[in-house]
Amino acid sequence: MKKTSFFSNCGYTLIELLVAVAILGLVAAPIFTLFNSGFSSIAVAGRQSAAINLCREKMETVKAGDFDQLYDFYISNAGSPHVEDNIPGAPLFRRVTEVDVVNPANGSLPPGAEVLSVTVSVYWTSGSGEKSESLESRLARR
Repeated sequence: MKKTSFFSNCGYTLIELLVAVAILGLVAAPIFTLFNSGFSSIAVAGRQSAAINLCREKMETVKAGDFDQLYDFYISNAGSPHVEDNIPGAPLFRRVTEVDVVNPANGSLPPGAEVLSVTVSVYWTSGSGEKSESLESRLARR
């Protein structure tokens, strides 16, 4: 009968350990790549969602205003495009609000209608360059 003890000379050789580590590396590398690409996709989607929310916020603010005040600020006083570089709570983004008078000459509007075209765009810098999201709406005199 052969006795085995905890401190025996039998064990793993260096070659066996190197092979095990290599196999572990081959299995773990794709998993880490998958996690990395997943986290970057989440970050991109988060910035895009934040940009859309900033567009919606400004669009609601503009549309809630009085038509004459908007016309005076954006059209009469040449306030369009209005650029906001320092958006509170969103330092990575730049928001541009453009308001133009819709031309009724193409026949799409009834005669005498006054309509403003409002475009809100939010820009941010990404690893692949500058990205943007935009919303466009129309605002008529009530």
